Amino acid sequence: MSIMMPEFLAAGFIVLLLMLDFAVDDYGKFLEIALKGRKKILGWAYLVFTLVLLGLLIFWKKEGSLFNGAYVADGISWFSKIVILIAAAVTGLLSINTITLKEKHQGAYYVLLMTATLGMMFMVSSKELITLYIALETTTISLYGLTAIYKKDDLSLEAGLKYVLLGALSSVILLYGISIVYGATGTTYLEKIMLYFSKQQGGAFLTVGLIMMILGVGFKLSMVPMHVWTPDVYMGAPTPVTAFISVASKAAGFVFAIRLFTYSFLDLQQIWVPIMAGLAVLTMTLGNLIAIPQKNIKRLLAYSTISQAGYILVGFVGASVVGTSAVLFYLPVYVFTNMAAFGVIIAFSNAVKSDYIEDYAGLAQKEPMLAMAFLLALLSLAGIPPLAGFVGKFYLFYAAMQKGYAWLVIIAALNSTVSLYYYLLILKQMYLHDRTKEIEKIKVPITVKVAIILMLVCILLLGLFPTAIMDITINISQKLFM
Repeated sequence: MSIMMPEFLAAGFIVLLLMLDFAVDDYGKFLEIALKGRKKILGWAYLVFTLVLLGLLIFWKKEGSLFNGAYVADGISWFSKIVILIAAAVTGLLSINTITLKEKHQGAYYVLLMTATLGMMFMVSSKELITLYIALETTTISLYGLTAIYKKDDLSLEAGLKYVLLGALSSVILLYGISIVYGATGTTYLEKIMLYFSKQQGGAFLTVGLIMMILGVGFKLSMVPMHVWTPDVYMGAPTPVTAFISVASKAAGFVFAIRLFTYSFLDLQQIWVPIMAGLAVLTMTLGNLIAIPQKNIKRLLAYSTISQAGYILVGFVGASVVGTSAVLFYLPVYVFTNMAAFGVIIAFSNAVKSDYIEDYAGLAQKEPMLAMAFLLALLSLAGIPPLAGFVGKFYLFYAAMQKGYAWLVIIAALNSTVSLYYYLLILKQMYLHDRTKEIEKIKVPITVKVAIILMLVCILLLGLFPTAIMDITINISQKLFM
């Protein structure tokens, strides 16, 4: 059971956070803890717990399986858990001084954040369909609560309601797809499903099941046509939660997809790869085109996230060691880049109380360091060298080329050009426009500043020295296909 130590610790930390929340309630006055400091106590506790888990995973790597192979600790789960915990830790840094919740709701916020993280950790270690589904629901239900945690904010409540309704629909679709696969194969274990299809071909009924599973997983990935929740949830949720959803759930979702399709349905590539390729084109193109007229920065990044999912799908259709390695490599690239961008948005909106792009006018003159951080993050998202986003996209496109999808790579490259246009619109506001209204100096909380700096350093290092992480992802992918 030692291979489940990270999950046991995460569950224990959830209990400790609850106990700490109750302790502050009952004994805060005796300890002379001001209520305004409550969120910092719980926030710092959450951050310490997350860093402990991260350190454990990095320095104490274990491999093995439990429950007849339903739970597995292997290279891909190890790597993706590190990515998820980095996202969780940075979310904690971004939240400590910026989340504006009533004191009695602070504990709920961090407990839900840790619960969502725990669900993702189980998701990436699951190799059985029911276990995967339960882990997915644990994650998603926690994210519903985090999205709607601003109970007196109409946008937050609307976002939470839309997330719940569309999430329930996607869960039904996914579960029905799972039931079809079970009916065809007689098992829910991914290893046995793979062995089944290595000897037999799927029929029309199974194709329907595969399509339903693609759509169910596509909800987590913000993949067209299951993307409609994304802009409203991103705009209405607290910005640190938006950042967490945009990166951590995508990382877990793509590992989920790798387990299902690249591994279990490897011998059915003739069915799902063309579907994925078509959805990649739709996802990239729709996300980029609808991003252009957006006026709200969070909605723009929501459509940017949709397009980024399309780029990852380009590498995903490679369905090979190189394709899997490219997808895994892009996950930390996307975490670092998007977290840096959202860190700037949090700092700006905290001071200016606005998420509209036009209010970023003249930011470079007022706060040159903040503008420079946003510049690097957006250029990395656009795939401009020598930043990490360029290396990540190049690797994804190379994986698709290896499988003969030159037409898909051309479309992806054209979409990257389109994305550069709307990223430059933001940079134009910051660097070429003058402020229409004067604001006081933006005070960036130290925790947000640390998060932004750390993410920018990682973006530059991964862009200039990507080989070490690439070697890790290649080794992981080779073991997956052994």
